[in-house]
Amino acid sequence: MTLKLICREQAAFELALQTQIELFESTNPGIKVECTFLPIHDHYEKMVEGNGCLTGEFDLFLACTDWLPSLIEQDKLVAIDEFFSAGKPQDWPEGWHPAMLKLVFDINHRLFGIPWHDGPEVLHYRSDLFEDHSNREAFYNEYGNELKPPTNWDEFLETAKFFTRPTEGLWGCCEAAYTDGHNNVYDFLIQLWSRGGVLIDEDLKPQFHSSVGVEALQFYVDLFHLHKVAPLECLDLGSVECGDFYASGKAAMSWNWIGFAATCELPPSKIIGSNRCTRIPAGVGPKGESVSLNIYWAVTIPSGSVNQEAAYRFLKFLSSKHCDKITSLCGANGVRLSTWRDAEILQKFSYYGVIEEVHKSTKTLPAFPEYGEINEAISRAVHRAVRLEMPVEPSLKIAAAEVADILLS
Repeated sequence: MTLKLICREQAAFELALQTQIELFESTNPGIKVECTFLPIHDHYEKMVEGNGCLTGEFDLFLACTDWLPSLIEQDKLVAIDEFFSAGKPQDWPEGWHPAMLKLVFDINHRLFGIPWHDGPEVLHYRSDLFEDHSNREAFYNEYGNELKPPTNWDEFLETAKFFTRPTEGLWGCCEAAYTDGHNNVYDFLIQLWSRGGVLIDEDLKPQFHSSVGVEALQFYVDLFHLHKVAPLECLDLGSVECGDFYASGKAAMSWNWIGFAATCELPPSKIIGSNRCTRIPAGVGPKGESVSLNIYWAVTIPSGSVNQEAAYRFLKFLSSKHCDKITSLCGANGVRLSTWRDAEILQKFSYYGVIEEVHKSTKTLPAFPEYGEINEAISRAVHRAVRLEMPVEPSLKIAAAEVADILLS
């Protein structure tokens, strides 16, 4: 029997799955696992917008939790707890942080996926630059403040300006602004939420085009075009490419998924031993707060699979303590408490020590089926603004009108 798994394209994901598959096949003779890896937007189009979950082509699907409400509503996934009579995952559910569980259940408390790779987003910064004596002295002379990791967006901009030295091949920050409906949306939402803004209110009306939303997106646009502290190259970088850019030593700071801290500690990174992680800066003002995003990747079983019992057997194997640690050692990000607290993992990747703390201030995206369409409308708005095709305010107004129509339909 051959199980077919589809996953987003990402080097650490591919290495971790290859390692786990080899181990599974060595202990489960007669079952092979083949993987298909696609760029994230192609992955989404095939499995969420398209009928990839229904055709029988795939038995396992690594899905972003953003996509689950739509997939569940369309009956494109199998409820995993239907297979628990064959044995639950190891230490289920106590082995996971509560934040790692709430996005894989539907409103009827049915389970549709097992977490495999976690964020959350954090601020990455280079300790070699921040602790350098000449940098500290120059920063104090210029700004009258101590050079330290920024705690709000005003401090972030000030620090980014200080480190922007294009002639030296160094930028103040780098962000993943590529239009893929992924980080370009998440970056805007972090800016919005950290300023006390609202995406959609309790009456299901869009609010992201408010004055706070305009300020949030304008700040993001200005990093590239007004202040020029982030290179225009970022407009073509997804989260993976942005992580690689930062690890190459070309930027002093970046807010991105915490898992990319592993990229910084593995060859060919130029900043091994120098990356640090902390909470994302807060908005300035009484409503300002540090906000991260709780989104993760889960292994699911497409409803079209004709090998569902064997697929669950492999899924349960992937969810074990041993496999979760493999995920982290290969440079992806394990999801179990045992991995986050593992002495070997903490020694190799110190950023695991802040994951539980960051999860205390995470927000999640609306868990209703229409969110996929809403996400695309916001992605288009960010695209228009960040590429200077349209000013921020009218671009957000167009998106808000589109979202209002989606929610009324």
